[in-house]
Amino acid sequence: MTITIFSSPLGVLLALLLGTGHTAGFCQDRQAWASEQKNVSIPMRDGKSLAADVYLPPRPGKYPCILIQTPYNKKHLGAPISGKGKKAGSTGEVGRGAVSDTLGLLDRDHYAYVVVDWRGFHASRAAKRVVNRRRWRRGQDGYDCVEWCAARPWCNGKIGTWGGSALGKQQFDTAIEQPPHLVCCVPLIAAMGQRYAFYYQGGIPLEAHVKMLDFLGYAVSKKVRQAPLPSARIWKWAAFMTYKPHRITVPCLMISGWWDHYPDEVIRTFEDICSRGGAEARKHSKLLLGPWDHVGVGLTRQGDMAFPGAALESARAAKSYLDHHLRGMKNGWEKTPTVRYWQCGEEKWFSAEKWTDIRREERLLVLRPGRIDFTPGGDEASVLRYTYDPRKPSRTLGGANLPPLKHGPRKQNGLLGRSDILVYRTPSLEEELALNGNAELSFHFSCNRVDCDFTARLCDEDERGNLFLIADAACRAKLRTGKEAFLKPGEVYPITLRFPAHAATFRKGHRLALILSSGNWPRYERNPHTGENFWNRKEAVDVEVTVYHGSRTPAVLRFPERRQVRK
Repeated sequence: MTITIFSSPLGVLLALLLGTGHTAGFCQDRQAWASEQKNVSIPMRDGKSLAADVYLPPRPGKYPCILIQTPYNKKHLGAPISGKGKKAGSTGEVGRGAVSDTLGLLDRDHYAYVVVDWRGFHASRAAKRVVNRRRWRRGQDGYDCVEWCAARPWCNGKIGTWGGSALGKQQFDTAIEQPPHLVCCVPLIAAMGQRYAFYYQGGIPLEAHVKMLDFLGYAVSKKVRQAPLPSARIWKWAAFMTYKPHRITVPCLMISGWWDHYPDEVIRTFEDICSRGGAEARKHSKLLLGPWDHVGVGLTRQGDMAFPGAALESARAAKSYLDHHLRGMKNGWEKTPTVRYWQCGEEKWFSAEKWTDIRREERLLVLRPGRIDFTPGGDEASVLRYTYDPRKPSRTLGGANLPPLKHGPRKQNGLLGRSDILVYRTPSLEEELALNGNAELSFHFSCNRVDCDFTARLCDEDERGNLFLIADAACRAKLRTGKEAFLKPGEVYPITLRFPAHAATFRKGHRLALILSSGNWPRYERNPHTGENFWNRKEAVDVEVTVYHGSRTPAVLRFPERRQVRK
């Protein structure tokens, strides 16, 4: 049954009475209290309405409300809230993270939950028809939902938001509109706004990611492919229109993982909110970075690795944060450090006041044919060569991906038999090596085409020879400086690949390994090596690549090592 608010003159009168509290006694009547209300209609400012499911505590009263806005069907989120969801150890639907996070957050005795389908999606699909796209912003829908919740007779006027990925982005868009009754937000695995780096890495299209976004209903690929260069005006316009950390006035608990899509952008969003947001946002926002990928937040198992010490920490932190801000509980949350992050390998949490202010020391590791050394200088020139055929690509094995691709820290050993990769390793480590920040790989190369790609996979190799992916990076050679500049065959060029932020300690007895190639498909779209921006199988040709080593053409890995980090 669909419950429609304001559907008749009587409904309008009743709504006014409810808003002024004249029927409070009626609303507190147990017989009138419905703890689960499906397909409630929430009116928007443009006369349309969104469909919501409402879940109330069993006892009548006034409660804080947690608002969840989703494009992935409110039924999926409603299942665990109503006690009909999956077990805690399972993963959720694409883009939301783990069901365990939802279950850990639940407190049906003390919170009301409202789950809303986005405009244009599922039960709110009709609301997208005949919309003035120049005036409408999705954040305005969020504002209207917040204020509708606050006006309900079962609500005490305090609203918090929660959700991951697209649900997290919608929280930022909602907070930017500054609804009066919004108290706090919990955006998981999400950064604010739209920018080039969300669809291209190092100038290479994120093929699998963009295709999945299309599959989920966002229809982004056409627009993304119309602007393949970072200098395109649309990217500057998109960032200007959607990235507004100065408009965030409420505290945010941001949660992400080292194998999530954009840890750098999450960190940037957080630090900009803390430096440019409103007073409450600057003072009380927190950041939690765990050993998680995009669809496994809070789970023990990540790819081919396990992190039991970090399991369910995201849900525990979110619950404590919401209890503090929405229920006023004195639970010690105010003493929680501003930034907490999981140092993989050491398997424990560290803290800091600001991620970019952590004390680090850059170590310069030198690449020589087949090895990574800690001693620079004095090298004679040497080269390594390979031929890469994009029609027989090096496959994606884990990383910052969405299903159905494998994701997280997967083993890379399946690549070792290929002739079109270069592998570099340190000796067995005599002491721990603690990566903390963005590693960078710089080297010199030449090739016989006007363009080619480079992909690098940074791995932790254990005593048994298992190579676990820590991070990957990529760069299109013609965009190596950020501007399009085609190669001259045979000419030597420098190039730098920047890895996403990570915190991983390579333990004593392990090796740091690096796999260099010209593809990682379908994570990254293949390069036809003709200068075209996109893959064209008919025109594609292989490429002969030369990588140089030596003091005149150094190949180095800049490795930010943690020093004296406060625990």
